Amino acid sequence: MRITRSMTCMRLSMIGALVLTAWGSASTARADTVAITVTGLGSGFNYSQGTYLLGFEFQANSPIAITQLGFYDSNANGAAETFEDSPVGVYDITTHTLLASTTVTASDPLTGFFRYAALSNPITLNTTDTYAIAGISGDNYYTADVPLSATTVQVNAAISYVNPAYCSCNTSGFGESSSLVEPGYFPAGTGLYGDFGPNFQFAAANSTPTIGGVSNAASAQLGVAAGTFASIYGTNFAPAGFSDTWSNAIVGGQLPTKLDGVTVDIGGTPAYVVAVTPLQINVLVPNLGAGSMQVTVTTAAGASVPFAVTADALQPAFFLWPGNAAVATHLDYSDAVKNGALQTPTVPAKPGEAIILWGTGFGPTTPAAPSGQVVSGGPYVVDGVAVTVGGIAAQLYGVALSPGMAGLYQVAIQVPGSLADGDFPVIATLSGQQSPAWVILTVQQ
Repeated sequence: MRITRSMTCMRLSMIGALVLTAWGSASTARADTVAITVTGLGSGFNYSQGTYLLGFEFQANSPIAITQLGFYDSNANGAAETFEDSPVGVYDITTHTLLASTTVTASDPLTGFFRYAALSNPITLNTTDTYAIAGISGDNYYTADVPLSATTVQVNAAISYVNPAYCSCNTSGFGESSSLVEPGYFPAGTGLYGDFGPNFQFAAANSTPTIGGVSNAASAQLGVAAGTFASIYGTNFAPAGFSDTWSNAIVGGQLPTKLDGVTVDIGGTPAYVVAVTPLQINVLVPNLGAGSMQVTVTTAAGASVPFAVTADALQPAFFLWPGNAAVATHLDYSDAVKNGALQTPTVPAKPGEAIILWGTGFGPTTPAAPSGQVVSGGPYVVDGVAVTVGGIAAQLYGVALSPGMAGLYQVAIQVPGSLADGDFPVIATLSGQQSPAWVILTVQQ
């Protein structure tokens, strides 16, 4: 059986399982895009789509993690106004990326004169990029000559304003906010005072990252290999509760070497960052040789102490479902796993059935696949692979990189027809390297 492009029609849930093995159900940190447009970057924010776009540009003076986005509620000052839903977003202007967005509603808690909606995944800001916070006013008041919320301005050293805080209102002129907690204070003589549309709350970012271990992301084999998914375990990789994947960062098929300000260097070469959480980073290992290597993680807070690993030429492994079950599919791409292993009903593989096993670390292909890119065209095949199930050689139909993916191999076999019902070790061997013997395939007539 030839491996074809149609074999890549896996469900998104399965793709997530392959990339985030051992993560459970990690989710993306990126909120849905809201209708906010950053314009006039040299002169603040402009009137947009029949409503007012309010905000300011700034840089972080030290790494900070934004935990809540807010919008000014004039009703807290006694104005006769009902608070309306207000979209608020934070942008990285340097990379032209929407980092997070949410809609602040009347049910969100009030702090001072601002209502704040908590971000389920806080975002970390570095000290080099320029950022902007922007909000859409709708019918809400944003500054209306209301009394100052504090008699003393609290200047917060955490950020520096790149552009003044802009608004359009019934009085003329513009002013610069000097308070992060209550942005919207305008210095005397500008003709404006009061509170200002969007706002955010923050916490100090994590301290320097620390690496505790590096292993194959599919099977936890120690070390790394070129073109293989690897997991880096440690601390301070991201704020608490944060998780993100490269799903929104792959542009034109090119894999990212930086995700949410996090980079990983292996043997002096940038790795492709697949996913980030506080305690784990998954990467696709770049092309590199064999031998002792140093791994370094860099975040907005700094670089980790280098961690020594051994790089092998190959590191074949099958991705796993719960219970050490190999990720396998029937030819219709439904899961070939023991019923009860997943949240939905499944059908195990049958003796004599053709199935696809999904793995990583099977090494170079013919022709050579481009590094750091989603695979297209091909097929990019691997020769010399042997697979056994329960110690019995399985007929191998072919091994190839999965089109439309990166670093993901399809291993098509026929389950030995002589197997009885049961759980059997499934092992791949290539150039003397063997996948872990504790990975199983359930076979049931």
